[in-house]
Amino acid sequence: MIFTGHYEHTIDAKNRLAIPRKYRNRLDAETDGTALVLAPGRPMDRLWLYTEREFERLASRTKSTLIPSEDQLFFDQIFFPLAEYLDLDSQGRVLIPDKMLDMTKLPREVMVCGVRDHIEVRSREAFNAEMQSAMDKFSEYQLRAQASYGDDAR
Repeated sequence: MIFTGHYEHTIDAKNRLAIPRKYRNRLDAETDGTALVLAPGRPMDRLWLYTEREFERLASRTKSTLIPSEDQLFFDQIFFPLAEYLDLDSQGRVLIPDKMLDMTKLPREVMVCGVRDHIEVRSREAFNAEMQSAMDKFSEYQLRAQASYGDDAR
């Protein structure tokens, strides 16, 4: 599933975040799973949400070994314990764990953004500021992304 668009939302006093209806309506239990997986984002001031199946697909793509490199081991030991499967409640909300909000320092006023294969939860204020400055560099990043994707056709 491809996620696009951005939506202003609020994390309520019980740490619940409503997943935008446009995303929820496109979820298919058979292909996407029934849960979302919350993981630390990059940079660490945001959270990423993957569909259950996409998270499992991406996690299983990495080569597993009995003797992982120091970097791989360090990443796995930090990232996977922080990742959490979250069920949507009847109102289409997920409960964000306290530790994740503390770690990211996310405010209550957030932007919920589609970023291709995942949903990103970011500070609304930071999102607006970053988008303002990013537009000046968009063409440059577009060309660099084109090169990294190996797509000369666009």
